[in-house]
Amino acid sequence: MKYNTFYILFFMLLVGCYYQSPTVDWQVVGTEKTVGISGIAALDKTHFLVVHDNKKAHEPRVSLLSWSQDTPPHLQDMTGCRLPFTIDLEGIVALPSVPNTFLLLESQGRLTRIRVNGKQCDVLAQFALPNATAHSNIESVAIFQGAVHTVLVWAERGDDERPAQVSWGTLDVQNNHVSLSENTMAFFAPYPNAHRRSISDMAIDEQGQLWVSAVSDPGDNGVFHSALYNLGQFVEDKAGEHWVVHDAWPIAAQYDNVKIEGLTFVGGRLLMGTDDENFGSKVAVATSARLSF
Repeated sequence: MKYNTFYILFFMLLVGCYYQSPTVDWQVVGTEKTVGISGIAALDKTHFLVVHDNKKAHEPRVSLLSWSQDTPPHLQDMTGCRLPFTIDLEGIVALPSVPNTFLLLESQGRLTRIRVNGKQCDVLAQFALPNATAHSNIESVAIFQGAVHTVLVWAERGDDERPAQVSWGTLDVQNNHVSLSENTMAFFAPYPNAHRRSISDMAIDEQGQLWVSAVSDPGDNGVFHSALYNLGQFVEDKAGEHWVVHDAWPIAAQYDNVKIEGLTFVGGRLLMGTDDENFGSKVAVATSARLSF
């Protein structure tokens, strides 16, 4: 069978543009399954809180990650923050208006508000997302801070048949309550296209752009694949905060042999953490021509 040369070259160019993996410096955090990173949030530019989706009482829930350009990542157990009553932590986000205060997300939609002091943490409140159910599988949470309102964003992860479902609403920081917006958005990641979780984590940059990771998770031994997408932007005007969805979602970056489950922005950089199951976890800074932060 003969093919038109133009179409062959066009296809090769398309694949090169949309599926070329950027080179990043993945650094090993740990090699044990219990240190997989299912969410990450910054304490400052070199210290981060990471959560683990462990389920047994003696396993860590929250750890302190120290990491900079000059030092390799170092993980420490938060001895005063074991939180044995939390099950399957999948996300963490800092409250921008309250120093050293974070929301931890469980997969069935319960939020735990903590205040951190060194390796200690105090539980301040627990409350549920407004559309969470016993069947929820929520893996991501992010915050957009407007001039008047704090917008909390979260997403059901989806699978091979069902898209991820992004929801958002106003967070009452004082009273620990989320009011659900009437608007939601479905996202079916074009890649990875097997063992798919269309959204495994999310982060919002300084311009209000919502970045998400999508992963392939065939089991504890992989092989894992991940991709980054920019879904849209939260903007603010006199009427309040609004969501503006992008017309298209090209792959911003693609990574093989890792399962990205933690995203956070620090100083204009997108930091990524992985939960590679039996292979432990890694961290890296995202770098790509498509990632215009």
